[in-house]
Amino acid sequence: MYRTVAQLTEVVTQVAAAAPDLCTVVPLPNPSVQGTAVSALRIAAAGDVAVDERPGVLFIAGTHARELMNPDLLVELAVDLVAADRNGTDIVLGGRTWAAAQVRSMLRATVLYLLPCVNPDGRTYVLTVDDMWRKNRRDNPGTSCDGVDLNRNTNILWGVTEGQTSCRPCTDIYCGSAAFSEPENRNVKHLLDEYRIDHFADVHSFSELVIYPWGHAKNQSTDPAQNFRSLPTGTCQPLNRPGYSEFIAAEDLARFRTVADRIVAEIAAVRGRNYAPEPGMTLYPTTGTHSDYAWSRHIADPTLHRTYGYTIETGPQVGDVRESFHPRDPEPIKREVESGLLALIQVASEG
Repeated sequence: MYRTVAQLTEVVTQVAAAAPDLCTVVPLPNPSVQGTAVSALRIAAAGDVAVDERPGVLFIAGTHARELMNPDLLVELAVDLVAADRNGTDIVLGGRTWAAAQVRSMLRATVLYLLPCVNPDGRTYVLTVDDMWRKNRRDNPGTSCDGVDLNRNTNILWGVTEGQTSCRPCTDIYCGSAAFSEPENRNVKHLLDEYRIDHFADVHSFSELVIYPWGHAKNQSTDPAQNFRSLPTGTCQPLNRPGYSEFIAAEDLARFRTVADRIVAEIAAVRGRNYAPEPGMTLYPTTGTHSDYAWSRHIADPTLHRTYGYTIETGPQVGDVRESFHPRDPEPIKREVESGLLALIQVASEG
């Protein structure tokens, strides 16, 4: 039912071969910890605006190995986009139809980057050994425990053990030995460094959420002095700052909320599922996540491009946790979230 890493790669290869003027395979510089080559797919149609002047959108999935449906979702999104552009085929997703002309217009106003499977070694391990494995397959020296949680390993308050973050290698939420210690995460950083990325989404499972910053503390828009740059990192301790709230400018918070609401509405249009838009802290506290890192970059270094970062948690929680992570019938979930991702591309295309 779920594609292997080789099958995901084959879909990307076939899509690029079918539309070489539209799609480019982008080999990434870092093999996984077990030596698996990793590539992204770039989709950019020729148009009136030069490609390097367009807003960019980056979608990643498969960060957590057991969340199997999301890499499949991203390669299927690529297939649908190419079909709409080449064949004039509408993208029909349950009760929501994205017209081919609309999709073609979006592809001529943006550049889309897809990294379907951030964590290929973990996915292979889930499909062959342990279907509840979450991390990558890093051998942690001095322990009998393997793996780093790639969604705790970025350089935004790395090693601050707030909420669901740990410095203990035997936990599922181990942040690794250093920020960006993991090659899989350095590939994500590479894409953010090398290309103009205006909007970013890391697709996870489960809980039916559209999440935006911040994950480590509550949001506030009145005191700019309370910001992550003033906080210690690498402490392997919680923040221990009673009453601390992270600054986010009111106009930025309003934009996050507006766009999240739009994603939620387009998801609901498919079959009526109501995803909740909320800051990451509402789910549980975290540090080192991809979506917070994407947004934090321009704050930490004003020379970097501003990237609005989201996490989408696909599908509901059901009684069986395995069914929540990798349902027997993922098709309805994939269709509704594809509509949400198309909404984010549309937002980018509008400038």
